[in-house]
Amino acid sequence: MKKLPLFQIGLDRILVIYISQGIIVIFFSLLVYRILQRKRQRINVIFSFFFISTIIGLIFNMIYAPLDPIQFNSLIKFLNFLANFFVFLGPIFMVIVNFIILESTLIFSVKRQNRYIYTYGFMIFFGMLILLLIPDPLSILGVTITGEGRPEWGIVFFIYLVSMLTGFAVIPIFRTSVKIYRNLETKELKKKWSYYVIGSLGVFSWGYLIFATNYFGHAFETLRTISSLYGISIVLWVLLMYYGIGFKLKN
Repeated sequence: MKKLPLFQIGLDRILVIYISQGIIVIFFSLLVYRILQRKRQRINVIFSFFFISTIIGLIFNMIYAPLDPIQFNSLIKFLNFLANFFVFLGPIFMVIVNFIILESTLIFSVKRQNRYIYTYGFMIFFGMLILLLIPDPLSILGVTITGEGRPEWGIVFFIYLVSMLTGFAVIPIFRTSVKIYRNLETKELKKKWSYYVIGSLGVFSWGYLIFATNYFGHAFETLRTISSLYGISIVLWVLLMYYGIGFKLKN
């Protein structure tokens, strides 16, 4: 069996993986450099980890895209597992950043911070692993790699990951963001923080669209094209986040 040549990958996958996600990887890398260039204090490092984790996940996604889905099915599943893990791990660092801003580094200890990260990471990693290892003749538990090399999520896998992300990351992020907004003393700072919240909404809206594509994409092919085009807007959303939180990052 010959390897699947890159030119046989569908145009929509090229748009999503090598153009849209490629732009994101480059842009996120530049942001990590800018953030850590300010000062490598705790809040800066933790905030950069959100981008670093996402970058790692997207790179794994790019690696398996041109592989033959029949000859390298197991390898593709493994790389897809790593891609999912690192992408889903990223948002927990945004939660930590919000807690640090809300409670200060003295109150929100490193020990408490690590407990959040390890607990969430453990549940994501082993939850996905269990769903992938359980026999799944109906293709409802884990991830199936199609003949075109696309990952298609089973309904249980989809519900589990979306529930974990929403319950442990998205809701805490926006709950703490509201508290931070109320604690800010000037209109200028509140305005900047609003940009951060709007940017976060945009980032997660793109994330949910990608997750929906992994589950519904086989039935709605246009959803893949929409998600690829919308993915380019991630640059705008992240710029809003960076501008909005900039006053809290250490110089």
